[in-house]
Amino acid sequence: MKRWPFLVLLVASCVAVYFLQRSHAQAPITPRPLLYIVADTQRESERLPLLVTRISGQEEISIGDQLARQYVLRTTADNDPEMARISAYLNTVGDFVAKQVRRKDIPYHFYLSNDRNLVNAFALPGGHIVVGRGLLELIESEDELAALLGHEITHVDNRHAVEHLQYEAASRKLGLGDVYQLGRPAVELFEAGYTKEQELEADRNGLDLAVAAGYSPAGAINLMKRFQQLEPVQNPKAASPLEEFAEVPFTALVEYFQSHPPASERLTALQKEILEQHLDASKPERTFTIQVIFLTDAAERLNRTGNFQKSIARFQEATHLDGSYLRAWRGLSQAAWRSGDADEAARAAIEVIHHDANPRDWKLAARAMAASNAESSLSNVEKLESETYPSPDPSNEAYFAARLEVAGIAFQQSKKDALPEFRKLLSDTPLANSARAFALREIAWWMYREGKLDLAVQQLEDARQLMPQSRETTLQLVWVLTDLGRQADAQQFQLDVGGGFPSQEDGAEWRAASAVLDWRTDNHEAAERQFEIAAAGDPVWMHSQWVENNYSASAAGVIKQLEMIESARRLSETQNRGFR
Repeated sequence: MKRWPFLVLLVASCVAVYFLQRSHAQAPITPRPLLYIVADTQRESERLPLLVTRISGQEEISIGDQLARQYVLRTTADNDPEMARISAYLNTVGDFVAKQVRRKDIPYHFYLSNDRNLVNAFALPGGHIVVGRGLLELIESEDELAALLGHEITHVDNRHAVEHLQYEAASRKLGLGDVYQLGRPAVELFEAGYTKEQELEADRNGLDLAVAAGYSPAGAINLMKRFQQLEPVQNPKAASPLEEFAEVPFTALVEYFQSHPPASERLTALQKEILEQHLDASKPERTFTIQVIFLTDAAERLNRTGNFQKSIARFQEATHLDGSYLRAWRGLSQAAWRSGDADEAARAAIEVIHHDANPRDWKLAARAMAASNAESSLSNVEKLESETYPSPDPSNEAYFAARLEVAGIAFQQSKKDALPEFRKLLSDTPLANSARAFALREIAWWMYREGKLDLAVQQLEDARQLMPQSRETTLQLVWVLTDLGRQADAQQFQLDVGGGFPSQEDGAEWRAASAVLDWRTDNHEAAERQFEIAAAGDPVWMHSQWVENNYSASAAGVIKQLEMIESARRLSETQNRGFR
């Protein structure tokens, strides 16, 4: 009895094929569509019992909780305040939208998957909604997020999620109580998406839920238009301006589009829904307040890869969106300094200090002020210090750093009392060895910039006594010694420091110092090779203004020659690739 519907369908289909052939249809007739119809009907017939034997809401919640535990869903990770902020925001918006559902017996929980390679979102049975960080990077308004969450909520509210699991369990001959046997693949079912009809239904109903919660229909439309821009085309390497902005991993995007209908079709369906429901798409959208986090993330990546102008633009967008977001201001000061823009670096560093400074913020602010306007730098730093600390605070390391930079600039401007003032500052302030070594390195830098190389060596040797294993101190000593012409000593320290730096930038500086040493000892081939590695490790070494702002004129002159050689090498390599 179970097979008779398929026999009827098969006979009817064969009759249809016969008459189509008799009518001399122009399109080729093959059994393939017939096989698709039979397969789809078989699948749908197997789903019919699932509709008849619906599980209760309580059972669905229990299953969903079990799956969520398998996925190890948490609202925060390692007490990260930014993740906690994103998670709280997701739950606030999600709760607004979820209040509009029909099935009131399902509680909803919203989670961040802190993986920017997850350009997707999915719903588990029982109201667990997971949103990947990569997808959040694409969102530009709260209304877009509401539409996205509405889409996922619909998969739960319309029973897509639990029926999806029921079907999978039935196909594997498992009871729902045994879904744990599926392990990770049980969660991957929901990441893979649903049928085309269910996805389009989730778009329409999700839009309705978001609008009922007070959000603009424009959110769903604008998000879908952005998906349409990003949708993979014939050339998978073609990057849209939007992808460039967000730096979305392309393979992750492909996975998203493989699990959803074409964005153009979804957009048309949404526009139709808006017209039929007479929804107001002109209603303004709300600010996506956590976008400042993702803008700053993108800016930091651009800074690391040497795309400084775009990095600065992203950081500026972030500071305009949230003027109190310290990470964006600090990143802006660093990116501007690395680009050679001392004016913007000083402006941003001052903002950081007004919010909450540390010793390295004062270091960058003072250097940027000196490079921007040497004549007024001393008075500007003194003014900033007095505004930030109206009364002396010797126990505050940032206050000590401010006084240290005042002494450094004073020394650079050849004030006679600068060195004794620094010595007194050092003796009067209780400091840990690491902080004292930092102070000695910093005053040595100002001496190095002023050409007082012997004095700089003295400070750095004192710093090495305090922190013998400090690579930073030893590397700074290499720069000073090579300027002094003590190449053998510099090379010995260079060997002592080695290449095992904790950061890529410090490792690149070690390579650059090696290149200068090799050049000055007439080993030009080795110098070119070392500089090539340095520039690949940190693109800042190809920016002359940054080099001039941080190193002596003598060292900058050598690096300028190496920059020119490296630029020529890269051009030749590009041209050779073009001929192949």
